[in-house]
Amino acid sequence: MVKKAHIVISLLDEASKVSTTLIKEKIRNDAKIPWCNEIEEVSIEDIEVSYMKLKKHGISSNVARTLVDLYTKQ
Repeated sequence: MVKKAHIVISLLDEASKVSTTLIKEKIRNDAKIPWCNEIEEVSIEDIEVSYMKLKKHGISSNVARTLVDLYTKQ
């Protein structure tokens, strides 16, 4: 049976100064994960963009921030 792993990580504040392409490249090339044949997909989500999208839909700043915080803290 083939198994897949989904890994969610929080990037450091310094990552905001680096391009998404570079972050993806570094993860693909530098990640050392036992039993990993290859990294098939890397996606980067900008949490501030999610916050702004919620606000555009008429959600208050406080509620939008709470939802984003709830979503990002696992």
